[in-house]
Amino acid sequence: MFDICHAIILGDYTMKKRFIFPLLLLISCTSDPQRDDSFECYNRETLELNLALDRNILRPLALTYKELLSTEVRHSVANVLSNMNEPFCCVNYVLSFEAEDATNSLFRFFINSTIGVLGIFDVADAIGLAKKEVSLKDTLRKKEIPTGNYVILPILGSSSTRDTVTEPIAWIINPVGYFICFPYMLAKAVLRGISDRAENSEIIDSLLNDSMDLYSTTKNIYLQKYGAKDENELSDFPSPDS
Repeated sequence: MFDICHAIILGDYTMKKRFIFPLLLLISCTSDPQRDDSFECYNRETLELNLALDRNILRPLALTYKELLSTEVRHSVANVLSNMNEPFCCVNYVLSFEAEDATNSLFRFFINSTIGVLGIFDVADAIGLAKKEVSLKDTLRKKEIPTGNYVILPILGSSSTRDTVTEPIAWIINPVGYFICFPYMLAKAVLRGISDRAENSEIIDSLLNDSMDLYSTTKNIYLQKYGAKDENELSDFPSPDS
């Protein structure tokens, strides 16, 4: 559900059917190993589920959030959330043996958490330490670990058989999780989803309303960002602009 800003369609939430139904559908989809998109029938059902959640829950929350808070306050909230993600970015850079970026991320966290008042102000950027976002999905892609099949997860959104495994691992290896308890980590994830949806509402709504085949578009966007490096493996997917 928070992947529309990862895969540019937050799109991926819902509950119009019980959780067990998508799981059973996923199993049935795997019966044909010759399919180019083995989980397509499950994915399309889950996308509809997630779109219903976005339409009825996330979008209204995001619009209310945007109306109640000024641009400056929302920007500060986004800065704090981004700052809390710096330790996790640092871990990913270490796993990729990118010492310079790991050091940059560590210093950003230290400077913004102190002088920047927990990250409300991006002081690090002002002194030349530019922000770089990275995730465990990016790390695995750099290591050229096969993406596997494209999968849409209930609530979480676009993923793959490889990246589905990374979701719980990402929570475990995130250093911030060892200092704040699970409910706060969950609240942070929800707040970031609302914040991202609010700040990207025009782009997201345009994508939802104008895409001729939303499923193909979101799949292409996700695989372009997190999928195979070999462009030939993506040749069957339409361009996001098509």
